[in-house]
Amino acid sequence: MAVTLREVAAHAGVSVRTVSNVVNDFPQVADATRATVQASIDALGYRPNKVARRLRSGRTGVVGLLIPRLAEHYFAELADAVVTEARQCDLSVVVDQTDGRRDSETSPLRQGLDDGLWDGAIVSPLSMTRSDLARHAGAPLVALGEHGATFDLAWVGSDNVSASRDATDHLISCGRSRIAVVGDQHGFGGETGALRTRGYRAAMRAAGLRVRREWVIAPGGYGRVEGAAAARRLLAAKIRPDAIFCFNDELAFGVLHALDAAGVIVPDEVAVMGWDDLNDAQFSVPGLTSVSVDRHALARAALQQLLPQIAGRGSSHDHVVIPHRLAVRASTGGADLPDHPLTH
Repeated sequence: MAVTLREVAAHAGVSVRTVSNVVNDFPQVADATRATVQASIDALGYRPNKVARRLRSGRTGVVGLLIPRLAEHYFAELADAVVTEARQCDLSVVVDQTDGRRDSETSPLRQGLDDGLWDGAIVSPLSMTRSDLARHAGAPLVALGEHGATFDLAWVGSDNVSASRDATDHLISCGRSRIAVVGDQHGFGGETGALRTRGYRAAMRAAGLRVRREWVIAPGGYGRVEGAAAARRLLAAKIRPDAIFCFNDELAFGVLHALDAAGVIVPDEVAVMGWDDLNDAQFSVPGLTSVSVDRHALARAALQQLLPQIAGRGSSHDHVVIPHRLAVRASTGGADLPDHPLTH
């Protein structure tokens, strides 16, 4: 039988209210009293009734996470980071895959927020519009990614233009001058690729280097198959690039595969850079240099934006930019780390 607050109070020699204050971590309890009550809780094996607590507070303890595709390793690793960080806040996470479709982005919000199934939501939209969010005005929401940066609500992301410039500058500093990019995007929903192309062009222009039209590739997707196809296309170009900058690691893995199949030595003949610094990047051969944005820092920042909204302290419209760094490995001429996991 479950131990009650009254039993804990009797064991500790305090009131039920005092036990409740300790269980709910209210600050107005003396340290000595708190220690006595906690000793009784431990001795009796008391466990708070979370269902009753949530009924009283009107909260579910659940937040929704809407991401485009779990099959893409970046979003899988992002979901893992959000779940891990949310657990530290005593929150559960419901993950839903939207496939980047407008109806799949808006329908879970209606069900989760309007029906009170979630306390709030973190969404990485690709097709959602401002009008789609109008009905959720005031609801606890945080957007991720460049499409979400256009909305008037809390947002967490990175500076894609600056990071892309830094990545291109790194390739230039390695002596590369014929730099191609794979991952260009245009139009609604393609803000991320467009910004990264802008940063690449700015770096090339500042270095006085030419950007040939055939070196800027907008693939049909962001997977390894599309990366391999882009590499074959670049190898067949009239002027072959000496570096390929991919706008995610999945594309870069496909590029590495195609270059290896063609007998092209990386990085001697062609340097390769990715983006996302996936866990697999350190296991590729050669190790993949990649733009890295800490996913756990991103997840923490999103929750820090969301929690005050859930607590009723007003909606947030702040934009938080997570710093980036370059994880330099052998694919651009850097040395693989001596503590590479495969060496153990």
